Amino acid sequence: MQRPIATGDRDVSLLLRLPIELRRHIYSYVLPHTSRVPVSLQRVAGEPEKSEYNLTFVRETPGTGTWRMQRTLPKTDRETGNEVVWRRGNIAILAANHQVHEECTDMLYGESLFVIDVAFDSIKFRYRWVVPSTNLTPSRSISFLEHFSQRNLMRIKNYIINVEHVDNYTGMIKYNFGGPGLVAGISQKTEDLANLLSVVPYINRLHVHMIDGAISRVRFPSGRIHRVQDENNYTESEKMLNPFRRLYSVRHPQVTGVSVDFAEDLEKCMRSSRVMT
Repeated sequence: MQRPIATGDRDVSLLLRLPIELRRHIYSYVLPHTSRVPVSLQRVAGEPEKSEYNLTFVRETPGTGTWRMQRTLPKTDRETGNEVVWRRGNIAILAANHQVHEECTDMLYGESLFVIDVAFDSIKFRYRWVVPSTNLTPSRSISFLEHFSQRNLMRIKNYIINVEHVDNYTGMIKYNFGGPGLVAGISQKTEDLANLLSVVPYINRLHVHMIDGAISRVRFPSGRIHRVQDENNYTESEKMLNPFRRLYSVRHPQVTGVSVDFAEDLEKCMRSSRVMT
């Protein structure tokens, strides 16, 4: 039997009289949200398949005339998060009242998966959405720390973060920096991002991936020997992820693109509780 509506409840919206679990279920039909769509399906029917890898010649040993054939994956295949797309919804409901606004924004930011690309000169939010009629997935990059308010940045609980490291050759072409300056620039960007994440009350999922963003050897077959994910370059590359060590109580941390030992150590560090002194 339904209870009579009390006098004090007469001005309360019927929506707000529902349990929060039901309200959140209703919000899920209205608000934008992320989902996973296999990359192979993110194209128009009949579009030719992309090449799985590029075949390029690289110098076997510097100073010699010996060359060998090497497979080089396209950059998009070395990134993570390419399967994450936004299902576009409607945010007009946020203007209903303060309570609905707070509940919806908590759900919009707290349950969606944000893909962030960190490079020498930027921290970008990768916004890729799906067009249902064609399976096209247009995308745009948005300056992450400047676009969203600090309050909403604190609501985000799930991240995939690509940190792009390049060799000195590519660094000079793209950024006019190489050597220690290149490493310092990328490290500063990871530190800026880590400064934000370290004050988020609770992070559910954090996948940090180091990618080799060097220019394809198809365009510049110069025989460069530096590869971010080569064993002899791990030590330099891994320094750029050290700012993430200040994070704590991450429920599901994952680190890839680096050595196994470093990944396990960093994951353990981010999973641990904060030590109060």
